[in-house]
Amino acid sequence: MKNDLVALLAAALVLIGCQTSNAGDKPNLKAGIDRCIKSYAFFPLSLKEELRTFMGVSKDRAPALFCQRLGRAVASGRITFSDINRLQESRSTDIWRVIKGR
Repeated sequence: MKNDLVALLAAALVLIGCQTSNAGDKPNLKAGIDRCIKSYAFFPLSLKEELRTFMGVSKDRAPALFCQRLGRAVASGRITFSDINRLQESRSTDIWRVIKGR
């Protein structure tokens, strides 16, 4: 499970790295989502299946939906570096609610 967590953190960090001081900068958000989708291909199969099941979507829709939800949450400030740290420490965070679509 630790490796799965690292893969999730890596995707979130890719998106956060694309964020600029102007959170509404759509080209950067789109680039971050596109990179996330490409990196999703390298997630462990077990993580992909868990995420797909957790989100309740088809296998084909899971990468785009996962990355869009994370990307929008990062761009809006709903997910921050402190959320990433809390996830690493197994503390409460909104990341799971974001991924679920709530």
